Amino acid sequence: MNKSVFSAVVVVAVLGGWMASGVSGNDSEQKDKPLEVKKKPLMKVTVLESKVKTVQRFVTVQGQVEANRSVEIKVEVDGRIAEIAVQEGQRIASGVSIVTLSADYRLKQLAQAKAVLRQRNSDLSASRKLKKRGMIAENRLIADQAGVQTARAELALIQHEVDSASVQAPFDGVLNSRVVELGDYLQKGNVVGVLVDDTVLKVTGQVPQKNVGDLQLNQAVEISLSNGLSAFGNLAFISRIADSVTRSYRVEVTLDNPQLKRLIGLTASLKLPLGTEQGHLLPNSVLGLSTNGDLQVKLLDRQNQVSTAVVEIIRTDKQGFWFKGLAENITVITEGKDFVSNDEIVEPVSAVTASTDINSSTVDTADSQLAAKE
Repeated sequence: MNKSVFSAVVVVAVLGGWMASGVSGNDSEQKDKPLEVKKKPLMKVTVLESKVKTVQRFVTVQGQVEANRSVEIKVEVDGRIAEIAVQEGQRIASGVSIVTLSADYRLKQLAQAKAVLRQRNSDLSASRKLKKRGMIAENRLIADQAGVQTARAELALIQHEVDSASVQAPFDGVLNSRVVELGDYLQKGNVVGVLVDDTVLKVTGQVPQKNVGDLQLNQAVEISLSNGLSAFGNLAFISRIADSVTRSYRVEVTLDNPQLKRLIGLTASLKLPLGTEQGHLLPNSVLGLSTNGDLQVKLLDRQNQVSTAVVEIIRTDKQGFWFKGLAENITVITEGKDFVSNDEIVEPVSAVTASTDINSSTVDTADSQLAAKE
């Protein structure tokens, strides 16, 4: 072989080997280099820090407003109505005469009874003198004493009938109805009208048996009336016996009515205190349902890991719900709970920060729009 040809072959072989080794080296380095994995961004959720507080429990029941006292006025003796002194709707004081029955014949009976009593007293006085002289027997004196007692009893009976001819109000109130007219003849027990005391009212309702044990007499009760008015009263009565049908207990709440408003007969709502409990006040947005239908909320631990807790509602509030069944201090998800699962790591954003970001974004957008116009 020609020497120059041999030299050319050697040069080509060396160059080929060098190029092959260079390519092979790059592939090896790429294989040894670890693959870069793009991390999936964490889901952002809005959270709220909450600390347990003492909350007042209530039970709300429906009821109605009744008069504190209401009575049918009835006559105690027979007679014809001679005078009507009070009209329907008139407010009267205790002791005021409402109607008066004719009492002419009773006045005559009263005069006769008084005369008989005087005669019996005179006979008894004479018998005592004669007894001292020994001129009459002991039984004669005893008979005259009995005669005096009988005459006194008859006089008292007639006097009561005369007094009862005037039918009087037993307490302060309003004659809400009157069912008689002048000249009507009434018999003992007939109704004249209905007297109502509306200076103090009572609101009655039925409390479930599971709650009645937590009630306390004289505690303040919030009352909401069907006419839009609201007030506070005092729990004055709790029945000792449950209703035979509903198994609930009757309660009465007294309500002062100094302005004498027409409230009797209105429906009312009673908000009765039941004691206190520990709970968290959280917005409505935290609440969800488990697959079993239980109420639940989603929480974050210190590692921002999602967990679920079953809760019970203590009561509702204008700001949301009071829940029990949670730890003393919690971080609860308020927005985004439906997009995360248990054990998932998330990026929490406090409710305050989220609100600030929204406001900031709104300002930036407004500034951009102004700049574009300029």
